[in-house]
Amino acid sequence: MRSFQLLTCLAFLAVNLPASAEAPGAAPVVVSSSTAPMHGILNGKGSATLLHNASTGSKEASLSVLVLQGGAEVPEHVHETSVELLYVEEGRVEMVVGGKAVSASAGDAIRIPAGVKHSARVPPGNSAARAVQVYVGPGPEQRFTAGPRLNPPPMPGK
Repeated sequence: MRSFQLLTCLAFLAVNLPASAEAPGAAPVVVSSSTAPMHGILNGKGSATLLHNASTGSKEASLSVLVLQGGAEVPEHVHETSVELLYVEEGRVEMVVGGKAVSASAGDAIRIPAGVKHSARVPPGNSAARAVQVYVGPGPEQRFTAGPRLNPPPMPGK
């Protein structure tokens, strides 16, 4: 059931994103999680695997996978020009979005409009939370590259 919900969300995005003027093949259709860069975030309490984004040629949206340990906190911030969508695959997150406290668990989806302040945390004592993160209007995910690279870069030609 959860896979169906995720596929529905991604299909909605694919249908509703503006058509690109790029030639077919300009950006990869498939980005392997085994070669996508994974960066440490939140002082070692999480990781972000960057799949589709500007560095892989996706100009319309980005897609990442976040894993946050229990007790991890994302401070309040805002993405002025990007809508953020999160699909919680595992665990539970507590958020404040536009001043309103919300909680989401595995199977739930979260939408944060552009320009709205938000923060998140995985309550201490809870197991890790894993979420698929989509930015419509890529760019905010690039902040994750400031964290240490947790997996080696792919070998040339692989």
